Amino acid sequence: MDDVFGIDVEGGVISLSGDLDAHTAPQLDEAINELISQGEQRIVLRMADVGFVDSSGLRSLIRARNEGDVERDVVIQSPSAATLRLLEITGMTEHFVIEPAS
Repeated sequence: MDDVFGIDVEGGVISLSGDLDAHTAPQLDEAINELISQGEQRIVLRMADVGFVDSSGLRSLIRARNEGDVERDVVIQSPSAATLRLLEITGMTEHFVIEPAS
């Protein structure tokens, strides 16, 4: 895994790589805002290549679910072990749809 953050949006799916932290979370927020402005009710995040998520990154995930007046599904695909552990420790696994690697 590379610690350089990468984000790619294609077909309504946001693929992330690197560390999701205070410096990179605003980029995720922008991508989420774009999908929401396009009317997306389901946000899909591919996170297999994310090595670290801090509280700012977690905030972005929660915000994706609750932005505006609509509560939407946020699907976290292939979360890394570290990402899944963070969601478990914070009690957030029940607030997201977790899709393990296939």
